[in-house]
Amino acid sequence: MVLPAPPPDLTTAAPRAKPRLVVALVRFGVVGVVGTLVNLTVLELLHGQLDLPFTRSFAIATEVAILGNYLGNELWTFHHRRLSLRRLAQFNATMLLGAAIQVGSGTLLKEYLPYLVAAALAIALGSVSNFAFNFGWTWRR
Repeated sequence: MVLPAPPPDLTTAAPRAKPRLVVALVRFGVVGVVGTLVNLTVLELLHGQLDLPFTRSFAIATEVAILGNYLGNELWTFHHRRLSLRRLAQFNATMLLGAAIQVGSGTLLKEYLPYLVAAALAIALGSVSNFAFNFGWTWRR
């Protein structure tokens, strides 16, 4: 009788090799698109439905998306199989620059565009720096 293999242990499994730049960029983009949808959904809930102030709502929505993006990038984009508080802190730190760009530009753009369009454009503005810092620092191996 052959027993099925036990499920992988996400806390002790060794990370796989870092993917090539193009593969990582595409995966980072896919995770980013999902994070953008999360960000816009939370923003719509907080600002659009609950009528909380835009800047506070956008900042909270951005942090929720950052946490989800960390998980997606840690487990899929960069092939780690164990979560790391160090990498979470590094990812969050690098994302703060992108978040500042996003929230600041989103706050300005929403004066001229519908707020969800402004938020989507603001997210795009922070994405390039987010990938560069995270590819080179957070997941540098």
